[in-house]
Amino acid sequence: MPLDPQLFAAFLLAAWVLILTPGPDMLFVIGQALAGGARRGWAAMFGIVTGAMVHVALVTSGVAALIAASPALFEALRLAGAGYLIWLGLGALRAAWRGGGALRPAAPARAAFRQGFLTNLTNPKVILFFLAFLPQFVDPARGPAWLQMVLMGPLVPLMSLPAYGLLIAGAGHAAARLGRQARWLEGLAGAIFLGLGLRLLFGLRPA
Repeated sequence: MPLDPQLFAAFLLAAWVLILTPGPDMLFVIGQALAGGARRGWAAMFGIVTGAMVHVALVTSGVAALIAASPALFEALRLAGAGYLIWLGLGALRAAWRGGGALRPAAPARAAFRQGFLTNLTNPKVILFFLAFLPQFVDPARGPAWLQMVLMGPLVPLMSLPAYGLLIAGAGHAAARLGRQARWLEGLAGAIFLGLGLRLLFGLRPA
């Protein structure tokens, strides 16, 4: 067996604690569901999961360590992620300001998927998280570290699906119930995106 059973159990417990702790991905998904309903929230969620899978691949291949060790690359990624979130936030706030009151038909699911994917992929905190988290549960005696991380890494985003699903359902239901006041939900979503972008812009610096 390539994984140590005790380490794997500890990994699963730690992963659940992390998943249930509110963070940028959770807020982003809620914001998308508020802005465009549950379908848009799920599309964003699957985009985030896909982005996380890419991060796992980068960590296991060693590319993520190179990015984290390069101040220039790390800074470029941070600025790109912050800029994209701020752009999304300002766009949502503008749409809420100009909106006619009803919940807009959700942007095409592919757009929400792309937004979730890019916000996760360009967030250097995700790189640092996987670099710091996964190796703690690797047992060198069990085989190659990369193989153990490949087996464990995808479980983190996949395990988040049922937990986030409840939040998406609640936010989507609220958006549908509010009807003509839904534009204010889009404004709230814009404020969430803008806040996440500013937090990433000012709250994280390369080592």
